This record gives sequence, C-alpha cells and structure tokens, in this order.
Amino acid sequence: MNILFVNTFDVSPHLGGTERITDTLCREFSTTFHCKCFLAYYNDIDSKYIRTSFTEKIHLKNHRQHAPLINFIKKNAIEAIILQGQFRLTKSLKKACEGINVKIIFAHHLFPGVEKSSIRFSYIIPHKIQINNIIPTVIKIGLFPFIKWHQQYKFPHYYNDTYKYADRIVLLSHKLIRPFMDFGKINDDRKFTIIHNALSFNDFFPIEELKRKQKKVLIVSRLVENPKRILFAIKAWEQICQKNPSTDWTLTIVGTGSDEYLYKKYCTDKQLNNISFEGNKNPKPYYWDASIFLMTSQLESWGLTITEAQQFGVVPVALNSYPSLSEIITDSENGIIVEDNNLKAYASAIEELMNDDALRQKYAINAISSSKRFSSESISEQWIRLIQE
Repeated sequence: MNILFVNTFDVSPHLGGTERITDTLCREFSTTFHCKCFLAYYNDIDSKYIRTSFTEKIHLKNHRQHAPLINFIKKNAIEAIILQGQFRLTKSLKKACEGINVKIIFAHHLFPGVEKSSIRFSYIIPHKIQINNIIPTVIKIGLFPFIKWHQQYKFPHYYNDTYKYADRIVLLSHKLIRPFMDFGKINDDRKFTIIHNALSFNDFFPIEELKRKQKKVLIVSRLVENPKRILFAIKAWEQICQKNPSTDWTLTIVGTGSDEYLYKKYCTDKQLNNISFEGNKNPKPYYWDASIFLMTSQLESWGLTITEAQQFGVVPVALNSYPSLSEIITDSENGIIVEDNNLKAYASAIEELMNDDALRQKYAINAISSSKRFSSESISEQWIRLIQE
C-alpha cells in the first residue's frame, strides 16, 4: 500500500508533536505493514534536524498549485492521502483527484477552533528584515486587522469544507467531536474516527529499575507561553524552592521556542539556580532519568508528552485544562490532575510526589502499564484498518 502524508513542514522526530507522530506512523507502516510512505510538504526545516526517511518526498510551493502534487500522486500510485491539518487543501485536492482512486483522510492534531486565536501580529514580521521585504512587510502591517478578521471568518468554513470533502476525519479523542462540529457548523458525525496518538518510542521503562530514577522534575515542550504556560510551572517550582531552599531536586526543561528568553530571565531574576534549559534535544534520555513530569498547557488536543513520560515511569502532574486529559491520566492512579490555574495546589502536588518515594513508585508502575494502550503497533493497526475500510 502506498500512503502519502501531506504536512506543513518536512518531518523530523525532534521537531514537534505532529512531526513526531508522522515519523512514528511512517516507521510502523513500513516495518510492520510493508507500506511505502511518501511525503509532500510546504516548508523546509533547519538542517540541524534529523529527517525522517520516506520512499520519496516532494517540496510544494503553495496550496494553489495542484499539478505537481497530482502528478506525484499518479506517478507513485498513491492509495491513501493523510492530510495533516491542511484545511485549505481538502476541498481543492478532492476536486483535483476526481477520477483517481485515492482515499483522503484528514487528521487534526489540535483542539478544534484553536487556529482562530493563533493569528498573531508577530507572525507577519519576517525573522530577518531585508531591503527586498521592507515594503511587503509594511503593507502586511497596515492590512493586519483585515487579514486577522478574514482568517477568523474563513476558518469555520474550512472546517465545514474539510468535513464535506474528506472521506474521513481523524480526531484524537471522542471529546473533540462536538467542538469540531460546533466550530464548523456541522450537523453530521458519521465521518469522524477516533485514533489516539501513538507513543513515540517502542520501549518501556523496566519496573525493576524504578529505584534508580533520579531526583529530577522534567518539562518537555515548545517554549511558548501561549498555550504552554511554562511560566506557571516555573512559579510552582519557585514556591517549592522557597519552602525547601536546600532541596536536592532539580527542574530540567527540554525544548526551544520564542519565549525561552522570558523564562531564562525570570529564573535569573529570581535566582532559581536549580533549573536547567537543555535546548532542542532528543527527550528520551531525559525521560529515562526523571521522576516527575509537568504539563501546564491551557489547551491541548491530546498530550503526547504525557504518554511519553508515562511509558518511562515519569509521573505526570497536569492541570485540568482540556477535555481529553482524563483519557490519559486517572487522577491519583497513574498521575495527578490539579484544578486549573491553582498554583498553590499544583506546587503542593509536585512536592507530595517529591517527598513520598512509595507513592511516586506506585504511580510510576501504573503509568507504565496504562501507556501500553497507546503502543505504536496498536495505533498504526487502527490507521491501517481505517485506510483499508
């Protein structure tokens, strides 16, 4: 079977959640089900990233020129196309594929409607101001209010068109169906299929080695305050350190992002010396060593890093800020769920785990066991069944 992924970026397992899942599915489709995986993408990525291996890739210029993509589909006898959040492409691609026997599956990795609030002024400013982009940038700045209004107006239509023209819509949780329908003004739910995110790694932490875990608290995230709220986690850590100034626990933060400078400055100003920023690294060695994992996002569609933490026996402490969280964490069993925005309770929950080895180990054992529901083999098998139906 020949499967084409259409993605915004070229794929690397170290780039982001969508790319990590794409990498996992591609590897599993190829090794377990002997499929050939192809990639069409719009934006290149930094050369420092390891790229996922595909049978063949095509770098597309924009969403309006379909001829190169259609030729690629025909040349490689593509049988299924997985559109990764490509709302603007679904309708036009479906029409362009008339007469071609190909199944179009739309996979949405975000909370429905979140795109409406993600249109920010900073996005229209180039990373480098050069002579040739000064005038276009000035024009975009002047037109920004209209651009923002237009995009916010269009997104519900994109959702509606996507549901109408895709053969299937894959969401990460049953609790996301109603928000998707409400945002897109959709009255039918027959096209929805729920497939959870697969674990990024194939191995699980050995239970007999849990006692070798180190006194490390871990965050793995893009370092952007909206929606990740990393500052909330740092402030909770600050409260713990104020109460226990001689603690031998440390907080490790893995990831990069536009607000990294903000977090580093806060830590410097508050003299929080037991926090380390590791940059964009493979998180697996950090999961292996850590004992407690922090999730403070104000909105997620799933929470891939929580399940990754669980498979390595890192007990998650998460804020009750999004619907699908309860499908991953059972409170006081395989992790802890804290009332959203309650900083004192969040710091207290972390501190309780730090001080109680037996409780922490109990939750870790349960976390490892529960995470096996999301093994890459199980999740990829659900995808293959969907493609073949």
